[in-house]
Amino acid sequence: MRFPPLSKMILFVLVFGALALFSMTARDPVTHSTLLWPAGGILLGTLILAPRSQWLVWGVITAIVHLAAGLLMDRPLAISVLFVVVNLVTVGSIAALWRLCTGGKESLTDPRGLLWFVLLVAAGSIAGSVLGWAGLQLLGRTPVGVSVEVLTVSTAVGALIGAPLVLAWAGFQPKRSSGRGHGARGLIWFIGLVLTAELAFDGPTAQMILHSTTFELSYLPLVFMVLVAVAWQQRGTTAALLVLGAIACINTAQGEGPFARSHELFGNALLEVQLYLAVAALLGLLMSVLNASREQALRDAVAWKVRSEGMLLGTCQLMYEVDPANHQIVWAGDLSRLLALQAAELANLAEFFERVHPDDRDRVIAYAGQRQAGDITARTQTFRFLAGDGEYVQLQDIGAPVVDFDDSVYRISGLLRLDDSVSGDEF
Repeated sequence: MRFPPLSKMILFVLVFGALALFSMTARDPVTHSTLLWPAGGILLGTLILAPRSQWLVWGVITAIVHLAAGLLMDRPLAISVLFVVVNLVTVGSIAALWRLCTGGKESLTDPRGLLWFVLLVAAGSIAGSVLGWAGLQLLGRTPVGVSVEVLTVSTAVGALIGAPLVLAWAGFQPKRSSGRGHGARGLIWFIGLVLTAELAFDGPTAQMILHSTTFELSYLPLVFMVLVAVAWQQRGTTAALLVLGAIACINTAQGEGPFARSHELFGNALLEVQLYLAVAALLGLLMSVLNASREQALRDAVAWKVRSEGMLLGTCQLMYEVDPANHQIVWAGDLSRLLALQAAELANLAEFFERVHPDDRDRVIAYAGQRQAGDITARTQTFRFLAGDGEYVQLQDIGAPVVDFDDSVYRISGLLRLDDSVSGDEF
């Protein structure tokens, strides 16, 4: 058994304890059931990241804080112990199975890891709720109006919100970011989410501004949550979900918002707001997967760009790409260093041909025509070229057409390099 760092244990106690007290405070006043249990998600995320040798320590800390929170909220000792045991068994089983199924190498931004996470959270929440329900019946304390469905969704939504929060913010270190525009936009979208969530779930505010508390208003925060996810990535998404869940739960518990209609049983409204938060949590997790895929693609593209530019600089070569439709040329490499020219001076084939030595021009144009026709044998040629300093240099050209699936030429790509085997005196 190994002890985690003291700083992590203190942070865990503060976050788990705060969310546990919040959940027990923002309860259904009729059934006394929590609307969601994000504290369980905090434990789940912690166990996913922690070595197995630390699990016993985290379990003991969780049990003490959870039991203390229950007693502080005047929950009977027997029920407090029951919920502590159910929470530890449920969360521990989900974490162990997720690490087993993914080999401990996947993350929630990976489609496979996310799929296993959602499936295991759903199955574990059902099993834990059945176990908790049976325990309440044995204790003779089954709450009126609370079903297994309500307990299941409360546990599942808490896991979907809490665990990604831990995984996203683990190892976070403040640093100066170059994406100031994204940060500012993200802050605007986050403020928009808070305002629209208050507008949708705070009854007096909605009635005062829009004279309505309809269900359609609940869609507004989801739009801003997606915008926050785009700007602030996974960390912003988890923070937005936590704030949205807090606002929805507090106002619904007060009998306000689109899900707390007075003509229905509060238990139905409880389940409705839980399902709403479940959909929001799943939407946030899917956005994290999409964002991670996009960011990885951008990183790969930048890495290949750096490799290509390094190779061209190191070998003193130029890379070109010709669009056969408009004869425009895209250059890569240090054009000014090798030919004393700028890319704008060689923007198309006509400008390029003008600088080819008159004795070589017809042959170079003929090669270009062959390549545009799809001839892959017209690969290599050597010709004289007028550089920007007014001197002719000899270039070796290695290129070929890129043929598309319909046998049309999509691009013509190649490399140019100085042919050092011929001196300027031989021209």
